[in-house]
Amino acid sequence: MTVPSLRDLYDAAEKRLTPTIEAVVHSEEFATTTAIIGMVRREASKRIEDANAALWHLVNIPAGSDVRKLRRQIGELDYEVRQLRLELGEQAHHVDRSHSDEESRDRKENQ
Repeated sequence: MTVPSLRDLYDAAEKRLTPTIEAVVHSEEFATTTAIIGMVRREASKRIEDANAALWHLVNIPAGSDVRKLRRQIGELDYEVRQLRLELGEQAHHVDRSHSDEESRDRKENQ
């Protein structure tokens, strides 16, 4: 008698179970249950995060939500500073051009 290989056992189990599993996964009940579980997990996660934030605030330590907010604000400030640098660079370029144009005119007039 030959002992079946692991691959043979796997193939036999897959062949037998696949139709049942496919029917369950594609059912309306499965979709509804999955959606409900997702909503419950998100709500539980939010409540836990809120409770943790309250505990951190009790001992005067910033919570994760505070850090995320500060990071977002720093990012916005960084963007604004970059924009201002670009504007200043453009203005300086225009001032330099007009200044050199004036010098050229002055040299021509003095010749």
